[in-house]
Amino acid sequence: MVAWIILLSVWASGSLQAPAPKQGRGLRIVDVQFEDEHGDVRYSLTMRAGGEIVLTFRVEGFERRNVESEGAVPEERVRLLYEAELRDPQDVLVLPGENGEVDVLLGPRDEQWRPKIRWSGAVPSYAPNGEYKIQLRVKDAQGDEETTLSVPVRVRGETIRPAASLEIQQIEYASSESGPWYSRRYFPAGNPIYVRYKIVGFRVSPEKEVWVEQDWAVLDSEGRVIVIHENVVQTKQQSFYPPRSLPTTFDLKLDDPKPGMYTLRIAIRDRVGEQAISTDSNFFLQP
Repeated sequence: MVAWIILLSVWASGSLQAPAPKQGRGLRIVDVQFEDEHGDVRYSLTMRAGGEIVLTFRVEGFERRNVESEGAVPEERVRLLYEAELRDPQDVLVLPGENGEVDVLLGPRDEQWRPKIRWSGAVPSYAPNGEYKIQLRVKDAQGDEETTLSVPVRVRGETIRPAASLEIQQIEYASSESGPWYSRRYFPAGNPIYVRYKIVGFRVSPEKEVWVEQDWAVLDSEGRVIVIHENVVQTKQQSFYPPRSLPTTFDLKLDDPKPGMYTLRIAIRDRVGEQAISTDSNFFLQP
């Protein structure tokens, strides 16, 4: 008969920083599997950003230690500590590491018993595209052994071009908020005009805060400002895994526009990184 407890309590601070235990005597992580939304088993995973990863694994090769028992049936104790964490393609921690413990008493009929541990985590919707890694670590608290395993997960997310400083990327236009989106900039006068782009290269504070402000203005062919919105968007947020880009979409809403060339001027301020830029993009209204 198996009496076991899996505790999702925080692992004592510094337990993973202790002197390295002896490796290779047999402790290992095996039978790693993913579960999809229907509970079906998969041995590899490709998913969209914004979804949830569900993973299970077993452990074998751990030490069983005899314990005194009040009854006539002998018992053995198994005690394992484990840690699971998700890292992005740049090795940045996406979710707080989850720590737990398996503490179990086994009887004579449990010779083939192996613990099954389940881990799950949500990938943020703004997570960048690439190969992520689930880092698994198990320590045999009785056998003084430790083992690790890195499990890849492919995430289909945002494609972001690296930027060393504040930058606006992928300015696109459309006649409706749902698209289709094009880099072309010609519209019949009076039709709706939607604009979208990504802001990248902003800084993140040590407290993992992002603070970006935006102004928009439209100038006519003579350089006169006909529409201006100051501080129209403020993104001030703090999260464990801050975004790498800030997508923006808006409607220009021009009043009684005349045919001709216009200039959209976008001004961005990064309050954390003390950066500021201004970008112009021309578009044309046809009769």
